[in-house]
Amino acid sequence: MNSTRIKSIAIFLIAGLALYACQPTQLNKTPEPHPLIGSWEMTSIHWITADTTYSIQEAQPSLFMIDTTRYAIMWTPQDEPRTPFENLSQPTPEEMQAGFRSVVFNGGSHTMTDSTLTTTAYIAKVPGFEGGKQFYNYTAENDQLTLVMFDETYPDGTKPSWYGKYQTKFILKRAK
Repeated sequence: MNSTRIKSIAIFLIAGLALYACQPTQLNKTPEPHPLIGSWEMTSIHWITADTTYSIQEAQPSLFMIDTTRYAIMWTPQDEPRTPFENLSQPTPEEMQAGFRSVVFNGGSHTMTDSTLTTTAYIAKVPGFEGGKQFYNYTAENDQLTLVMFDETYPDGTKPSWYGKYQTKFILKRAK
């Protein structure tokens, strides 16, 4: 091989290495997680209608957990602590009914855009809602999340009686 050819190959290799070295590298870098991903505790709940808002300023213990494919939401739609059963292993029918009414939960899969979360329930408090969808707008900043449920669709495609009348706004903080 002549020296001119060796010099050309060497220059080509050095230029290639220099270009490679100037490129941003993803080696050993973990991508930033989506700001929604994690566990959240509700701080307040607001039911918003066209002319008024009903609020629970200090939400009872509640959780919203979300990863890249699954979610679970559990919350109490009342401003007072839930009443414990007199006998935890043998509640009365009245206690069971009050207990059922004092908590909301769903869990399943979801899809996300940069501002909308759509959940599909695999398990639900209300039997028959499995496969139903809930639609939320969201904003996440630092350790605060705002979720606004603006729509719900039952598995058969129908809508609840509240649809178009009010939205439910959840204010959450990142769980520690």
